[in-house]
Amino acid sequence: MLLFWWAGSLASSLLTDSFVYSRLRTDADSLVAAIDFPELGLDQPRLGESRLNPAYEEPFSGKYYVIKLEETSGEITSRSAWEQSLPVPALAAGQLRKIEIVGVAGEPLLLWLGGFSKQGHGFTIGIAEDITPIRERLTIFKWYFAAISGLLLVALLTVQHLIVRRSVQKLDVIRSDMNKLEHGQAVSLSEDVPSEILPLVQEFNRLLLRFDKRLKQSRNSVGNLAHSLKGPLNLLLRSSEAADGGHSSEQQLAITQNSERIRQLIESELKRARLAGRSAAGQLFDLEEELPALCGLLKQEYSEKNVDIRHTIAPGVALIHDRQDMLELIGNLLDNATKWASSVVMLTVREANGVMLDIEDDGPGCSPDEFSRLTQRGVRLDESVSGHGLGLSIVKDIVDTYDGTLEFSASTRLGGLRVSVFLPDTVAN
Repeated sequence: MLLFWWAGSLASSLLTDSFVYSRLRTDADSLVAAIDFPELGLDQPRLGESRLNPAYEEPFSGKYYVIKLEETSGEITSRSAWEQSLPVPALAAGQLRKIEIVGVAGEPLLLWLGGFSKQGHGFTIGIAEDITPIRERLTIFKWYFAAISGLLLVALLTVQHLIVRRSVQKLDVIRSDMNKLEHGQAVSLSEDVPSEILPLVQEFNRLLLRFDKRLKQSRNSVGNLAHSLKGPLNLLLRSSEAADGGHSSEQQLAITQNSERIRQLIESELKRARLAGRSAAGQLFDLEEELPALCGLLKQEYSEKNVDIRHTIAPGVALIHDRQDMLELIGNLLDNATKWASSVVMLTVREANGVMLDIEDDGPGCSPDEFSRLTQRGVRLDESVSGHGLGLSIVKDIVDTYDGTLEFSASTRLGGLRVSVFLPDTVAN
């Protein structure tokens, strides 16, 4: 507001001076039209009738002019300028000057100077005006302008205070919703908030939805593990009780088999943990960095099979999803493909209005009737292969979390199973 007041005051002064100089130039043109040079050079030039302001004929009227002649070094002055001294230098025709001087009584004068030529004679006109009355009015205007600026500043501060106070009151709703979240009375934050923080609230709600889906996924995984361990543990208990009755050799074999199954389940969960690695929550999956390490880990897990695990990433493709989820999804698919493959597993990542993952192997594959059973929890199509039948069901849970699709088909390139996963770029709220 200080800059506004200063700029307004400066603009008013400049406009006023420009107006006065323009008026002085008009009066100078009238003088040029009125001056008349005689044919004989000995006679003094004279002024004819002009439309000048009568104030030029009143002593100390505040309006003065001086015409300085080049040939005779004489001057023609207005009646009002008899006691007023105006510094009028000789100027060539066409030259102009604008200066501010101080008059005899100390008053400020705006002096306009111009060089002219008429009838072959050169002369300089200096015409001045006392701007004391104008400056006084400008001073009054500046005080009014300052008062208006001050009132406007107070009004702006008041409006700003009301806006900020109203906005902060809406933030209290967020605090209340967070307390409700803490006590389980709400599942998301209200989006009736100022537009400046609405994106933050929407992102927070998106994370809440993601964590809710992840919690359901974790509960399903724990339920699957508990369900898988329950049967072998019950058989172990029965076998242990029967072993005490005299059937120790047969029951001992049953104990060994069920213990081995429990061990396999635990090893499977440990493998999933190794695939996920130590990643911070919300960290994104880097295809170029993570896939080689993941393929190398699976080659170590299945070193006895000597499977060639290849991966191809199309240019410009990126997985903008959680690293742990993607490691578990891709890890389970590659683990399943490597388990059934004879020698080759291929992973292709490409863009398709989202991200498309294709995992193919050269294993025995599946019949179309078996595709619908692959994602059922605990289903194993070949009991001779170790595992507990939960890998693909876990993959389906993760794909559902990201609103994606999971499809099974026969691989035309390798002859085995082909698993296609589509993940959209964003997760619907």
